[in-house]
Amino acid sequence: MASSSSSSSSSSSSSCSCLCAQATARAAEERQQSARSDAPASAPTSTFHRRDLPSECIPFSSATGKRLFVEAVAARFMEIYFPLAEQFITQAEPAYCGLATLAMCLNALMIDPGRIWKGPWRWFSEELFDCCTPLHVAKQRGITFSEFVCLAKCNGAVAKELRATAELTIDAFRAVVKRSCEGTSEIVVLNYSRKVLGQTGDGHFSPIGGYHAAEDMVLLLDVARFKYPPHWIKLDLAFAALQRLDPSNGMPRGLVILSANVTPMGPLLPGEAIDIDVAT
Repeated sequence: MASSSSSSSSSSSSSCSCLCAQATARAAEERQQSARSDAPASAPTSTFHRRDLPSECIPFSSATGKRLFVEAVAARFMEIYFPLAEQFITQAEPAYCGLATLAMCLNALMIDPGRIWKGPWRWFSEELFDCCTPLHVAKQRGITFSEFVCLAKCNGAVAKELRATAELTIDAFRAVVKRSCEGTSEIVVLNYSRKVLGQTGDGHFSPIGGYHAAEDMVLLLDVARFKYPPHWIKLDLAFAALQRLDPSNGMPRGLVILSANVTPMGPLLPGEAIDIDVAT
């Protein structure tokens, strides 16, 4: 009987030790899993968090950028900045630079879209621009210079387009910029090549938010703020960036002067026609 009792006790002790070991192992594994879940996820190597501006571009928030801003305000060439700053947005999709720029500018010009954004509110946002180019197409490839003009006109704006051909001189470009920046009724939007500025990518849309006469520089309010912040560049560099041909159609890029229509036409309804050349 004693031998049987001893054997039973030994077996029970062995089982208990085994259960304790399993419990300890499970607890250790749970601690490791908890540590992994609490640790910050590392970003995939193929992603980006902003890019550094090249030396040709002066960040708006830098000491030099702030000085240029203060001096341009004193010279009264930053008037257009304030309505634009009130509506400054970041494009919602990688290819939405044209749509985001247009929404920002039309809201800055206080143009009534004539249709609901959300709730009871009439307001421009990127998803409302579908009268010239299907939104799913714009999301995939962006919009062309001509499509930008078409969208502006069919949403109640006056849009004067100036292609960067031989007829457009740098002096004429400077005069357009100065007139826009010293008032609040006209906004100049550039369709330019980023490559000329030493930036990555190519075709892009940005409004001009100010002009510094002494340094002959313009402030670009870049809506791709996840990539580049607003920055100052030389006016002649901006002019050169307009002249780079669009590889999709072989045409020079250019600028659009936006203003509010005196008699707003509102958005076009499906099926309505508008006499605008949207050839690329």
